[in-house]
Amino acid sequence: MKERSRTPQTRKAARERIARLFGLAGGEFAEHPELSNRYVEIARKIAMRQRVRIEKPMSRQYCRRCSSFLVPGQSSRVRVRDGYVVVTCIACKSRRRYPLKGRRKA
Repeated sequence: MKERSRTPQTRKAARERIARLFGLAGGEFAEHPELSNRYVEIARKIAMRQRVRIEKPMSRQYCRRCSSFLVPGQSSRVRVRDGYVVVTCIACKSRRRYPLKGRRKA
C-alpha cells in the first residue's frame, strides 16, 4: 500500500480543504441538507487520512456518531443544563456536552 504524503504543505492543504467543505456545508444546508452531510463526511475522511485535527469551531458543527451537519433548531437541539451546553443530534439522538466557560459546580 502506498504511504500518504504528510509534509507540512499537504497538511496545510488538508486544513484548507476541510475549512472549505465546512463552509460549503453551511451554505448548502437550507437547500440540500443531505449534501451538507456528505461534505462533512468528506472533510472527516480528509482529516483522518492526513492525520489533521478538525478545529474546535468546526468540530462542534457535526455529529461524531452519524456525521450529520448540525444546525441549531433544525438538525440539532441545544439546551443549557447544570453548567453545560447539551447538543442533541436529531438524526441519531446522540448527545454532546460542552462545559460553559467560567461556570463551576459548587
